[in-house]
Amino acid sequence: MILMVWLSLVVATGLVGCSGFFFGPGTKTSLTTSATNATYGTSITLTATVAPSDSAALAATGVATGTVTFYDGTTSLGSGTLSSGTASLAVSDLAVGSHAVYAVYGGDTNYNESQSADTTVSISSTLTATTTTLSASASSITYGSAVTLMATTSVSNATGTVNFYSGTTLLGAGTLASGVATLTTVALPVGTDAVTAVYAGDSAYASSTSGAVSVVVAEGS
Repeated sequence: MILMVWLSLVVATGLVGCSGFFFGPGTKTSLTTSATNATYGTSITLTATVAPSDSAALAATGVATGTVTFYDGTTSLGSGTLSSGTASLAVSDLAVGSHAVYAVYGGDTNYNESQSADTTVSISSTLTATTTTLSASASSITYGSAVTLMATTSVSNATGTVNFYSGTTLLGAGTLASGVATLTTVALPVGTDAVTAVYAGDSAYASSTSGAVSVVVAEGS
């Protein structure tokens, strides 16, 4: 009887505490890779983003902290420490073949652990090199205004996706069509943003990263 009353109080009050004893708000972990196809020895950056499942939890307790461990199947590749909700790890020793890579967030005193979906990374002994160039529809905008980013690969029949970044923050992705991928975003923060495009590669063509393009974002009136 006492146990049932105690459990009712826990459910009613949303009591949270130490990991493994009480459970905090849920989280969602997602994983992006700088390349999904690459030649052996290429450095690939794995980036995990951890977000609270409940926006109210984010407002109450802030972003998740702690570490994320990256795996290739059951093999740990290493860990990264969360900063502003993201953690990264560069790997260059994936063997030739297909790899099911995923990220596991270990939780903290406020948030539960969570695991991303698998991302397939294929490592080949030989891929054709590519280059990627980036342009923006405007070099200066007001905060909240849309800007269109256009990435162009050196090979028009390359397939796959291009990830667009402001510094290390992922803005979104676009799918290549005739060697071109675009993204329209309103997510650029105030200041001078260094925007890059990263082509993830495919089964025939290697990944490549554009040079940075500066977009100045001014505060709105």
